[in-house]
Amino acid sequence: MFGVNVSHFLLSAKIKHHIEKYHEQYPVATEMLDTCLYVDDVISGADDISQALKILKDADTIMKNASIKLREWNSNDPVLMKT
Repeated sequence: MFGVNVSHFLLSAKIKHHIEKYHEQYPVATEMLDTCLYVDDVISGADDISQALKILKDADTIMKNASIKLREWNSNDPVLMKT
């Protein structure tokens, strides 16, 4: 099949579309996804656990609506990892 290499472009376009679609509803999560996403990894942070949980929940909602599952979360905070 020709054109298989465009799959990276299509994934990026799909993510960008959903970032723009949900920017007003989830401004912090969309900003994080827009600026901290590299290929399939996100490296970001938050000021406290409640903010981190909100960003996580909002980013998960955005990506679920794009049919993309976010997985393998990691944190240096043991309380956050338990939740």
